Formats: sequence, C-alpha cells, structure tokens
Amino acid sequence: MPVITISRQFGAAGVPIGRALADRFKAEFLDRAIVAQVAMRSGIPEHELESYDERLPSLWQRVASALATSSSEPALPSLPYSDHVPPISMHERLVAITRAVIEEAAERGNAVIVGRGGAFILGKRPGTLHVQLHASIEARVRYLLSRVEEIPPEARPEERSLRELCRSIDSTRADYIRRLYGADWLDATNYDLTIDTGRLGVGRTVDVIEGVVRGASESDE
Repeated sequence: MPVITISRQFGAAGVPIGRALADRFKAEFLDRAIVAQVAMRSGIPEHELESYDERLPSLWQRVASALATSSSEPALPSLPYSDHVPPISMHERLVAITRAVIEEAAERGNAVIVGRGGAFILGKRPGTLHVQLHASIEARVRYLLSRVEEIPPEARPEERSLRELCRSIDSTRADYIRRLYGADWLDATNYDLTIDTGRLGVGRTVDVIEGVVRGASESDE
C-alpha cells in the first residue's frame, strides 16, 4: 500500500482519520510517534520537544495536547524552554531530524503520516498520496466541543476560545510550512486529494481515502 500524508486544519479530525486509515491498511501510524522519535534522536525530553512541534502557540499547548491525546494517552506536562541551546540552531536541528524520520517511514512503505509537512517533505515521491483535510470554523468548533468531555475541567475552553484556538494553530502551521518550504499550506494544488471533513464526517472521509488508495492500487496492477 502507498504512503499517505495527512495535512489538516486544527479540529478537522486529522488524527482519528489517520489512525482509522492505518488500522484499515495495517499500516504504521506516525503522529505522536514522530515526536517520540525526534525526541530520542535529539536527546531532548519528549515533553520539552512539544514546544517546538509544528510551532504551536505556547498559550494553547496544554489544551491542544489534551485534545490530541486524551483518547489514547495522558497529556504531558509542559516544561520551560531551555536557555542553554540557541533557538535557531535547535529549530534547524529538529527540522532535519523530523525530515529524516518521515523519509525513513516512507522508505519502509505502508505508513500514514499526520502533519509535520509530510506532503512537502515527500513531494512527488511515487506511491505517495497527499491528503488535505479542512472544514469550516463552525464545523471544527462543533467537533472540538464533542470532545470537551475528555478534557480535564481546568483545561476546558469555551466555544469562543476554541475559535481562537483553531485560528491561532492554523496560522502557526501555515507559517511553519511557508518558512520551511515556501508553500501555501492550504493551496489545494499541493495535494492529491482535499476533503471537507465537516461535510463528510470522519467515517465517510476514511471511506473516500481508502477507496482512492485501493482504486489506485488496482489501476497499477
């Protein structure tokens, strides 16, 4: 099976969709696993590395982590940034390690890679499907509110805060891709398939992507 990269707006259900696809194809799933591998190779504790991951705004880090991990693993505490390492060289080092982790996963094949610029790192690599997931701000807030019950009470945001969270994280993800790859993160021409998950929902989105992958595999035979 091909490698699938998933680029997603915050709240567009990228992680559950990616995990479901990995389950269907019995594929390697790389989301938190990327952070873990980069942490191991860089020698930086995983909880400290989160402050660099896709340049998430520190104000929202704990809430975003809780939303992303509450269904499978406990949220990790945030540690202060270390002043002993120059931020620019540290960032460049982590970007290089992240690229290596993603390229190695692609070489192994049969992998679903969520975020971290996977579509831009792997580019036109044969046997790779690049998917972009988006939804209206209203749909994404509804999705996030449906998961609020999983978040500790002290970290629960209000609806207005969730709107700000979506816009803030989307903005930093767009900046991350623009700085590293000189590309427009939301430009549909950068992807093979773009889906509005607010309209289709998680299950139908997974079905559509699976159908495209299996159809492409059959046409290559």
